[in-house]
Formats: sequence, C-alpha cells, structure tokens
Amino acid sequence: MTIFLLWLAVILFLLTCYLAYLWWHPARRSHFQVRLTTLFLLFAMVPSVPLLFAVSSLATSTIDMLLVPEVEATMLAAMQAMKQQSEERAARLVAAAQQEPATAEMLGRWQFDYYLTWRKTGDELQLSQAVARDEAARALAMTFTPERISESWGQRDSELLAQAGARPTHCRVWLPASAGEMALVGFAVAPEITLTKERLTQALRVYNSLAMIKERALQGELIWGGAAAMILVLCLLSVLAARVLSQRLSRPLEQLTHASLQVASGNLQVQAEATAKDEIRQLVDSFNHMINELRTSREKLVITERLAAWREVARQVAHEIKNPLTPIQLGLYRVRQRLDEAVVSQTAVQESFQSIEEELASLRHLAEAFSEFARLPKAELQPGNLNEVVQLTARLFQGAGGEIQIKTDLAPDIPPRPFDREQIKRLLNNLIKNALEASLAPTGTITISTRRADDKVRLTIADQGPGLSPEMLEKIFEPNFSTKRGGAGLGLTMVKRIVEEHGGTIAVESAAGKGTAFTIIV
Repeated sequence: MTIFLLWLAVILFLLTCYLAYLWWHPARRSHFQVRLTTLFLLFAMVPSVPLLFAVSSLATSTIDMLLVPEVEATMLAAMQAMKQQSEERAARLVAAAQQEPATAEMLGRWQFDYYLTWRKTGDELQLSQAVARDEAARALAMTFTPERISESWGQRDSELLAQAGARPTHCRVWLPASAGEMALVGFAVAPEITLTKERLTQALRVYNSLAMIKERALQGELIWGGAAAMILVLCLLSVLAARVLSQRLSRPLEQLTHASLQVASGNLQVQAEATAKDEIRQLVDSFNHMINELRTSREKLVITERLAAWREVARQVAHEIKNPLTPIQLGLYRVRQRLDEAVVSQTAVQESFQSIEEELASLRHLAEAFSEFARLPKAELQPGNLNEVVQLTARLFQGAGGEIQIKTDLAPDIPPRPFDREQIKRLLNNLIKNALEASLAPTGTITISTRRADDKVRLTIADQGPGLSPEMLEKIFEPNFSTKRGGAGLGLTMVKRIVEEHGGTIAVESAAGKGTAFTIIV
C-alpha cells in the first residue's frame, strides 16, 4: 500500500504542475483546457481510485486467506500417509516371506503381483529370489531396473506406475528384507486412491504457485504498483483526451474571437476558418455568413446614403437651374423680335443668341435629368413576363439609330418574375439609348437577349461600340460620371438603383474595339 500512496502523490503533484503551467504560461494560457482537463481527471480518478484500492485490498486478502500454512502441511501429511500405508503393506508381506517361502499362492492370498529380492556382493547386485503370481506380473516386475535399489540401498521408497496416458493403477515398493538384502514388491492400487493422490498433487502445485506469487507481490508490492500504474494510465488518457477535445473546440473559438475583434474594429473582410465537420463547423460557417451579410448590408447602406445625398443635390440643382430659364427665354424672344426690325449686325447678333439658346437647352436637359433621378419612385413589383416589355421597348427604338439594327434574342422558357413595368422600361430606355450613342459604325447591331438563370432571368444588352477602359468600368455606376459631353452622369446610376430595388445584380463587360455588354439578373 505504501507504493500505491507514494505513486498517487507523485501523480497528483505532476498533474497540478501541468494544470498550473497551462493556466499561467503566457504563450499557452488556456483556461478552457485547464477546466476540461480537470473535469476529465475527476471523472477518471474519483471512481477509479477507491475502486482500485478496494480491488487491490481484496486481492491481497484473498491470497492471504488461500495461503494458510496449515493447508500445505495437511496436504503433505495426507500424501505422506498414503505413501506410508503402501510401504507398511509391503513390509508386512516381506515379514511374512521371512517366515515361510514366498510362493504364487502366497502372493495371491496377500493380493500382491510379484516379490523379488536382491543381494549385494561388493558393488554387484544379484537377484536371489523372484516370485510372480502370473506371467503378466513377472513381465511387469522385469521392467524395474536394479540401479534404483542400488541408489537407495537400505531405504524405503515407492512409486506408482501407469500405462501411457492412463491413471496409475500399480504400486511398486522396495525396502530392506533382511541383512544384506533388498526386496521389491508390487501390487494393484484402487482407482480411488490414485485419483485422491492426483488431486492432492495438483492442489499442492497450485498452492505453491500462489505462494510464489504472494511472496513476489509482498516483496515488490506488485498489486499496489499495478493499481498505481492503472491510475497513471487513466490520468494520461484523460489529459490526452482533454487536450485533443479542447484543441478541437478552442481553436475555432479563438478564431471566432479574433474575427469578432476584427469586425468590431471595422474590418468586414475577415473570415474564420474551421477544419472540423461538426457543430463547430456550422457555427463558423454561420459566423462567416453573418459577416458576408453584414458587409453586403453596409455596402448597400453606403450606396443608399450616397444616392440619397445625390438625390438631394439633384433636387437643389434642378430648383436652382429651372428658376432663371423661363425669364432668359422670354428676354431672348423679345430681343429677337426687336432685332428683326434693326438693320445692322443682325446676323452676328442672331448667331450669338442661337448659341445662348443651345446652352439653355443643354441646361434644361441637365435639369430634367436631375429632376427625373430625384423623382424615381419606389418599385411596385407585379408578376409578369419580361420578354413582353423588352419587345415593346425595342420596337420603339427601331429606326431611331439610322442604319443601326436592334436585334432581340428572347428565350421562351424564362420564368415569370415580379417587376415594376415602368421602371424596367426606363432601365431599357437608358441602356438602349446609351448603346445607340456608343455605336460607331452606322450599320452596327445592338443585341438584346434573355435567358433563364435557374429561377431568375438574365437580360443582356450588347453593342458594337468602341468599348470602355478599365478605369471607366470602375466608375461607370457612380453619380456625375459620364463619357458623353454634356451628360449628367445619372442614367446608369438610376439603372443600378432600379436593379437593386428588384433584388437583382448588374454587371458590365467591355473590351476595346469589341463593344460593351450589360448583364442584368433579376
């Protein structure tokens, strides 16, 4: 028990040092792992220490109970008594043979199989008498080697004989017969006697084995040492299991904590990683999805705020520009009437006023664009077929671009989608008008196509114009950006807003000399 308590104290000390190292070490501080390891150790040690203590005590007590010294002495005494009984029986026959000559009839009467005597002359043995009850007994007697008697001359001894694989059924005893002679007698043994002797021999062998185990166990305290080793193994397995489990749980949680701090600092591009395939992975995926949604929402919020600001600017600009337009036009009208009556420099003055009128028309166009952008209403979505609106709008622009052809390629299997009919018309008007203005060749083609995209519709408007540079593509949807002289830069901004209000996406592809294509998915 001493070694058990000593090892238990050593194990507890090592575990305490390990937990303190995990708790306080700056580089490996893991309070979660310490708690989990402590919990696993409690689950392993609280039931196992008392159980192993009880089992070890029970095993020691059981061995002590089985190995009572009187048991061995009793078994040895019983075996010695059986041997002595056989030798006493043989001694009685030898004594009778000294009184009368030994004959086969005498052996039958005494229930012996054979009687042999040897005389020793110097170092040589001579068979002086050999009597057997029958030939089988004589043959059995001749199997004895006289050297056995020579080795134990003058002493009593016996042995049990048996055929190969069978239980002993014959007893052979040699003992002193008279001065200078040794006798050998043999007789049959009852099966019960041989069975009893075998059982005693087996029990004595087991007893000796247990005694050897007990001696080694008591000397080296093997039982208590084994119990301590079992506790050590349980502790190591508990620490290993807690370490593996805590790493699988704590690493994703640490990544989530780090990602949360990044998000709190304003970085919405961070993504947590997880290699597990259980609920932890679902938690990480949900966090990443939340960050993606948050980033998308913030981008939409920025766009919405920017559009709201531009809408207010557009409203003010439209108000400021519209006010002087009417008086200017009236003044020009009166001046033109008076100039018609004048004689000098009428042509020059009229040309000047013509330039003024063109600029005023440009200002009016700008004001109307700002006003239209500011008045864009909220979309009212109604289910319908997008192909009908595309065909109607394309038909209105046929012939508006001279030789430029407007070609439609509409898929008949597109699903019905909810959309605002008027806003989609406005979207198509802006894109087709831009495509007509961008087309260089008088015989170019503008292609409008629709395709099914799962449960949505993909609308593509492509022209054969000069294309756009990468720098232009980055700013193409920004307010106040235009590639046309005198343009307000609000048309594509309004197009993007319409697409977003329909819950769709818009993308643009352009290559120098190959034209531009707008792709809308709604």
